Amino acid sequence: MEGNKSVKFQMRISSINVLKFSQFDLADFDTNKKNLVEYQSSFEVKVLDESEEIGIQANVKLKIIELDEYFGELKVLFKFHLTPFDVVAKKIDEVSFQIPDFLMLNFTNIVIGTLRGILFEKLKGTPLQNEIFPLIDLNEIVKQNDNS
Repeated sequence: MEGNKSVKFQMRISSINVLKFSQFDLADFDTNKKNLVEYQSSFEVKVLDESEEIGIQANVKLKIIELDEYFGELKVLFKFHLTPFDVVAKKIDEVSFQIPDFLMLNFTNIVIGTLRGILFEKLKGTPLQNEIFPLIDLNEIVKQNDNS
């Protein structure tokens, strides 16, 4: 959104679907080590204008650093419904939309927090059940990207 023009809109989570959860059997590893897990994550944003939703597909892989092998993978599709959609997600052309940065930051914070909760629940009873998942300061990442 350009300038200081404020836009009033409503946003809600319309669905959260776990598309995939895989856990692999690995040889024993030391669960007391610091920096036990490398978290590899990717996000894909889809504008679903026919249903007036923003879809964010998140994929997280958990790699045991000492073994250099994957312990598990989680793939989740989040959908956010926006009203009024066409005011918030401005169509640029047939395949492109402009979504305000503050809204994308909000979506991403919700997605990351929810992923942490899903992982916490899915990993109960596994060697990673006591793993403390890292917090991510998205504002700091955005600042770093802006300075690059």
